Amino acid sequence: MENYLPTVSSKEELKELIDRIGFLPFFRCGINGFSLKDAADPSIWFVEGVEGPWEWKCDVGVYGKLFRGKAVFMTPEWYAILACYRRDGYDAEGMYEDGLLPHEALHIMAELEKGYAPGAALAGAGSFHGLGVLSTDLRARTGMTDKASGFDNFINVLQMKCFVLPTSFEYAIDRHGRPYGWGLARYSLSDAKYGRLIEAAEAKYTPAEAKALLIKHVIEICPNATEKQAERLIR
Repeated sequence: MENYLPTVSSKEELKELIDRIGFLPFFRCGINGFSLKDAADPSIWFVEGVEGPWEWKCDVGVYGKLFRGKAVFMTPEWYAILACYRRDGYDAEGMYEDGLLPHEALHIMAELEKGYAPGAALAGAGSFHGLGVLSTDLRARTGMTDKASGFDNFINVLQMKCFVLPTSFEYAIDRHGRPYGWGLARYSLSDAKYGRLIEAAEAKYTPAEAKALLIKHVIEICPNATEKQAERLIR
């Protein structure tokens, strides 16, 4: 297996790696050697009682289900380029009107917008307003409380379209005061935190140019990857 990446043994090393290469899939992604799973020291990879990458998800940059519905770490700058590509010149309303986004996704976004400070100008906001909405509360507010509602699918679609991100995770606490479990995501609108970066990327690149940059960058990180593999990854 190709070894594109240094071994990651700490949160600081993971942040340094993301800052240096721009983005990294959490789990194996179809390109050999290009994932945190490949880079992580086994001593921190889902070891009971040991804090590892799962606990660092929102501490090392942008995190979300961004490549083929799977988890990815990114820098804000590369996330803005991804948003330029994925939004394809649309806002959420325009996507819905053209049948590219389900109505339920708009409903989720409307509830997330309510979670911000009154008067916050979300589209293009330069600072982060509020802490977002916990997934359990978001389900209740949208009425999507059971599996049949499709909530998980809709929230994943919004992440892939770069309209929504998890901004933190909250964990149950054991009797020793230690967090455990998978954690509940707290979601926010991407534009609340990264709106200005996204606007700048959309002003600088066309969606096709943004896509080409992403493909080129994957191949720069992974020289043995083909263009087809890179395109499939970032779709």
